[in-house]
Amino acid sequence: MRCAGVTLLLAGCFAFFHVAESQIMSIDLGHEFFKVALMRQGVPLEIVLNTHSKRKTTTAVSFFDAVRTFGDDALSHQGKDPAKVPMFFHSSLGKNYTAADIDDGGKWWSDFGLGDKFYSYQLGYNATRGVPTFKIGDDEVELEEVLASVFFFAKKIADDSGEGKVINVRDLVVTMPSDAMLRQRQAIAAASEIAGLRLLTLVHETSAFAVQRAVDFSVESGSIEYALYYNMGARKTEVTVVRLEARSAGMVKGKTAPVVSVVGSALDYRLGGHLMDLKIAEVMLKRFQDKYPKLADAVVKDPRALRKLLAQAQKSKAMLSSNKMAPFIVESLHADTDFQATIKREEFEEMCSDMLEILTEPIEKALASANITIADIAHVEVIGGAWRVPKVQQLLSDYIEKGKGEKVHLGQHLNGEEGGALGAALVAANSSSSFRVKKIFFSDNTQHEYAVQISALSGEWEKNVTVLYPAGTALGSKKKLNFDSSEDFAVKLFENGILLTEYTVTGLKELLEGKWKDYNLTGAPKVSATVPLDGSGLIEFKNPTATVEESYWVNFTKEKPKKNATNATNATKDENSTADSKVDEKADEKADEKDEDTADEKADEK
Repeated sequence: MRCAGVTLLLAGCFAFFHVAESQIMSIDLGHEFFKVALMRQGVPLEIVLNTHSKRKTTTAVSFFDAVRTFGDDALSHQGKDPAKVPMFFHSSLGKNYTAADIDDGGKWWSDFGLGDKFYSYQLGYNATRGVPTFKIGDDEVELEEVLASVFFFAKKIADDSGEGKVINVRDLVVTMPSDAMLRQRQAIAAASEIAGLRLLTLVHETSAFAVQRAVDFSVESGSIEYALYYNMGARKTEVTVVRLEARSAGMVKGKTAPVVSVVGSALDYRLGGHLMDLKIAEVMLKRFQDKYPKLADAVVKDPRALRKLLAQAQKSKAMLSSNKMAPFIVESLHADTDFQATIKREEFEEMCSDMLEILTEPIEKALASANITIADIAHVEVIGGAWRVPKVQQLLSDYIEKGKGEKVHLGQHLNGEEGGALGAALVAANSSSSFRVKKIFFSDNTQHEYAVQISALSGEWEKNVTVLYPAGTALGSKKKLNFDSSEDFAVKLFENGILLTEYTVTGLKELLEGKWKDYNLTGAPKVSATVPLDGSGLIEFKNPTATVEESYWVNFTKEKPKKNATNATNATKDENSTADSKVDEKADEKADEKDEDTADEKADEK
C-alpha cells in the first residue's frame, strides 16, 4: 500500500508540472499611465491590450461606485468626485509625514506637486505608520491598497489575453524610479502581495528601456560605448547613462551577448509633461474667469469643469507639437457656457519657461554620477511623451551639440508605450531557466548609501557606524557582518545617514547564562549575519548566528602496537634460510681447503 501511494503522488506531481507554465507579467508603472507585458513559454513577448484595446491604461482607481473601476472608466468619475479617484500618488508611497503635513499647503501637497485645484483629495492619517491615507467616504484606504488594486486590474487584463487559453499570472515585475528609497520599494512589494502576486524583481524604469534597446543594438566585441537615455514622462524626468559592451556567451566560438551596465542616473520632479498640461489649464481657467467674472468663483468649485479644462489642455499641447497654434474649445464648460480660445506655441513655451530653463540639469547630474562628460556619449535616446515638445528637442540637441562639438541625432528607436514593460520582462526572463530569450548581461546600482551600527539593548555601548553599501554599489551585492558580543544587541540600519529601522536580536544572553554557562569559553561569542542588497534594491538584516569556542582537556592513551603473527613466522623462516645458507658456505670452504692440502701432499711425494 505504501509503495502504491508513493507512485500515485509522483504521478500527480508530474501531471501538475506538465500543465503549469511559467508566466511573467511586467508592469511599466507610470504616474499617468501603466503598460503591461506578458511573457509565456512558447509565445513571443507581447504587450497586453486593455479592455479598450489600448496599450496604455490610465493609472487610476475609482471608489465612486460600490464596485471599483479602473483606467479610463475610473477617469470618468474623476470629474464627478475627484476625492474618490486617487491618481499620481506614486511619489508618496512609503514616505513618512506628520499629521500637519497633510493639511492644505503642507509638505505632502508640496511633494505631490500637482496642487489641490485639479486634484482635490481628502486625506487621512495613519499615526501608527506615520503615512497619509485616502478618505473614501467613511473608510480610509492605504496607498498600498490603491496600488494593489492597479496590480489586480493589470493581472485581470493579462489573464483575459489568452484568447481561449487559461492564463493565471502569479509572477510580477514592476518598474520604478531609480531614486526610490527602501520604504517605497517595500511599499510596492507589499502591494504585490496584497494583489496575490509574487514580486520577482523591481527594475528601474529607464534601465528597462536600455535593456530593450539592447535587443536590437549592441557594440562590437572589445569596444566600450556610452549611451544616454532622456526619459521625460508625465510627472518626472529621469536621465540614465549606461555603458555598452559585448562579451562571449554560450559554447559557440565568436558568439557574443550585449552587456548593459548602468553607471549613472538622476531625476527631476520639476520636469514633466503633465506639469505642462497644468500650466495650460491654469492659464485657460484664468481667461475664462476674466471673460465671465460672474462664474469665476463657481467654476473653481466645479470638478467636472476643471476636468474638462485639463483634458483639453492635453489635447492642445499635443496639437502644438506639430502646429504653431492650437484651438482651445470646451463645450458647456460651466453653467451651459461654452469656452473658446487659442494658444500659440510661443505662449506655451513662455508658460513652461521655468521648466525649460532647467531641462538639462538632470543630464549634468547623471554624467557627474557616471564620472564622464557629454563628450564621452556616443548615443542619445529620448523616450517618454513630453520629449515631443519641439522646444524640448531643440534645447536637448543644442546642449549635446555644444558639449560634443558636433551634431548628434536624438534617437527615437524605442516606443515609450512598450519599451519599459518589455525591457522589464526581459530582465526577469534572463535570470530564469524557464524561458529562452536573447542573453543580455545587465547590472544596475543604487543611488543611496546604506550603513549599520551595532549597539547594546541597554544603550551602554555602541560600535561605530559601518558603511556597507556606498552610493553607486551594484544591486545584487551581499555583505556579511562579523563581530563579538556577550549580550543581546540591536542593529540599526541607516539610509543616507538617516535611521531607517532597528533590528533587535535576543537569545544570546539567555544561552550564556543557561546552556553555555558551564562551558570554558575561550572568548566572547562570535556573531555573523548577512545583509544583502538584492536586485530590487531591498536590504535587510538576515540569519544572525552566534558561535562559541570551548577549551577543555582530553586524556588520550596510545596503545603499543602488537606484533603480527604472520609476519613473525615469515621472519623466522627467513632467519632459518639464512642460517642454512651460511652452513653450506662454510662446508664448501672446508672442502676446498681439504682439496688443496691433498694436492700439496701429492706434489711433495713426487
